[in-house]
Amino acid sequence: MQQQYPRQQQPTGQPGGYLGGQPAGYIGGPTVAPGSDASSFDPWLIWVTFRRCWHWAVPAGLVLASIAAFAVLSTFEPQFQANYRLESNRDWLLDRGVMPSPEDLAKSEGPILTSPIVLSSVMANETLHQFSLADPETREQVLQQRLSVRGGGTKSSMIVTYTDSNKEFSADVCNAVVAAYLQKRDEYDNLRVSRLTQYLSRQIDELKRRVEEQKEVVANYAREASGAAPGERVAEIESAESFQKIERLRNQISDLEFELSMLDAGVGIRNPSAQDRISGSAYAEFVPPYIPVKKGRIDDSRLEAIIAKDEDVRVASERFELHRKEVLKLEVGEGWRTAQDYFDQQKQKRDEWKEKLDEARNKASAAAVAILDAELEEEYQAQLKEREAEIERRRKEFAALAEIKQREFENRAELMTEQEQKEIKERRDQLALKLSIVQKQYDDEADRLRRRDSSNVELEFAKTDLQQSRETLQRVTSRLDSIQLESQRGSSVISVAKATPPTRPVEDMPFKKMVLAGGAGFAVPFLIGLLWEFRVKRITDSHELERSMMLAPVVGELARAPSANGGRNSKGRRVFEESVDSLRANLALSKDTRDARSFAIVSSMSGEGKSTAVSQLAISLAKACGKTVLIIDADMRCPDQHDVFGLPLEPGLNEVLREVVDFDEAVNKELGDLVHVLPAGRLKASPHRLLSTSSMRELLDKAFEKYEYVIVDTAPVLSAGETLAVASAVDSTLVCVMRDLTRMDSVVRTTHRLEASGANVVGTIFSGVTHRQYSYRYGDYRYSDFTELVTSGSTATIEQ
Repeated sequence: MQQQYPRQQQPTGQPGGYLGGQPAGYIGGPTVAPGSDASSFDPWLIWVTFRRCWHWAVPAGLVLASIAAFAVLSTFEPQFQANYRLESNRDWLLDRGVMPSPEDLAKSEGPILTSPIVLSSVMANETLHQFSLADPETREQVLQQRLSVRGGGTKSSMIVTYTDSNKEFSADVCNAVVAAYLQKRDEYDNLRVSRLTQYLSRQIDELKRRVEEQKEVVANYAREASGAAPGERVAEIESAESFQKIERLRNQISDLEFELSMLDAGVGIRNPSAQDRISGSAYAEFVPPYIPVKKGRIDDSRLEAIIAKDEDVRVASERFELHRKEVLKLEVGEGWRTAQDYFDQQKQKRDEWKEKLDEARNKASAAAVAILDAELEEEYQAQLKEREAEIERRRKEFAALAEIKQREFENRAELMTEQEQKEIKERRDQLALKLSIVQKQYDDEADRLRRRDSSNVELEFAKTDLQQSRETLQRVTSRLDSIQLESQRGSSVISVAKATPPTRPVEDMPFKKMVLAGGAGFAVPFLIGLLWEFRVKRITDSHELERSMMLAPVVGELARAPSANGGRNSKGRRVFEESVDSLRANLALSKDTRDARSFAIVSSMSGEGKSTAVSQLAISLAKACGKTVLIIDADMRCPDQHDVFGLPLEPGLNEVLREVVDFDEAVNKELGDLVHVLPAGRLKASPHRLLSTSSMRELLDKAFEKYEYVIVDTAPVLSAGETLAVASAVDSTLVCVMRDLTRMDSVVRTTHRLEASGANVVGTIFSGVTHRQYSYRYGDYRYSDFTELVTSGSTATIEQ
């Protein structure tokens, strides 16, 4: 008997044999590494699932798709979208650059409009707590999801939309949101104007104070130069041209300083950073509100309750009361006269426990005071935290008003090109450089004149300074008047068209949702089939058998058996017979089976093609060697070989094992001299009692006297245990696997049972391959002359 095929070290290549576990002439896909995960998902399984399940999955999918689409349609609720149009206020009265407007309205104002500072007032409106905003837990989330902001065709316009199932409600919510936004916007605009007014008012006050001081300086210099107050005759200056130059330089310095001041103040120019500094100053002036917080006092009743619960106080109090009552009892009943010692002893214990009670109460009182103080401190700290939280909330709300405009300026800064920013920086640098040059020229000329006539020169300088301060005061005052005037034009964002109830829904029919739901419903049966196929792990390709190190290598692939009405020379029959001959050649040339004379072809369960493989392999062996081959049908429970060849069922193997007839009499020789068949016979006893290893070996010894090869057809291994006795008696055992039917775990269990019984499992037969797949993998090399060596009845095949 041949040695069992090793699992970890496969046979090395031999002429006509195996090479690395592949059969001779094998043409397959890439070999998978032994360590690969067999349980991983193979994309090929999707095609296998479709191929196996399409006949029932397609109708079921169509039904589910129809149900899903109908469910979407039945639950569809039309949604109405209300629109509110806003535009940036670009009107101006006298000075365009005083009150800037947003450049890109939707981009700068959209995040502000959907912020909690605006939506909180909308959610507080109880009249809007209905329809989509009825649930208080999801109200804010739903409001943010259904509210959207988009551009209105131009950068200066914006459209606010709200979607709801009720057309009137959608318009009401949209109008309420925009009203809340415009209110906050007006509050901030007023705040900004107020801060700018305060800023410039301080500058005006400072300039007025400077003018008054300079008037006094001029008067003093005039008295020193001529002894008269201003208005009296003053000595003429020798160098009138020098003073004209000084005056011109002074005017230039005044103009440059004013321009730089306005540039830094952010008034009338495009400088967002300066505006942010002005807005930031508003935050710093926030005054926290007065919220009184007072620490509570200890409650005497709670203090007494805690002291009474103390264990030491309770014990001392009980003992004190016990001895006190005893002393009182002796005093009232005058028992102390007859028991003076006992009376004195009780009085002493009473006084001792009184002291212990007082001491315990003092300790418990201190502990209780500490506990109550801790509770009061905790409550006090909680009140402080609440006050801080309230102050912080008001601070954030105050800052949020300024943040609206700050974001606008940030967005304007983002919209500025690098060239514009560079021009602004260069402009300021040029002004600063020019101011320094003019100031140096002025200082040099002033020093020169002071050396010539200090008193008159100082007088003229003082007059020039006074004149320049008056001009600067006039300019700042004019700018303040312009700001106050332009602020009367209204908000920087104005309403163009309020939201009205829409007349038509957003979509009349939910076609997209119906298509998505229908597609999902159609895919459900295929997904179920895919999960089932992944779970059962059917073998769909011989490569799966080659991957597993738990199984014997594939010795051959059998094409699908042709139908009974197929032509004698049809391609299906030709490919099938070619696959059988390839299997026979692999067995004859392999070093593990070349000397074997008996073969048992087994399967895990019925319907896996073993009977077909037995009959066709026997015919191929007989044609190849020219000697008689015996087929033994050992599947006595459900025999097939007599039907395959059209022979009677009995006498057969059952009668031979029961010694009813002789072996020679039971063998059917009607098919000729190449193939003889020993049918299964009619089963009249348990096959376990009839089939045993010893009885099969005796039977095989008799068969080898007359036959070159013996091929045994067996019952399924997992459902018929007698097959193990047959497999252990023959030289080689082949496991038959049916494509798209056999499960991997069944093949593994079958192989383990066979090896445990001592069977020599030499390989696996992969049957059920389609003609096209077999031809694609191995090629179709046809020949012209073909002659059958057996009758047409003997070549009939039935897939089992």
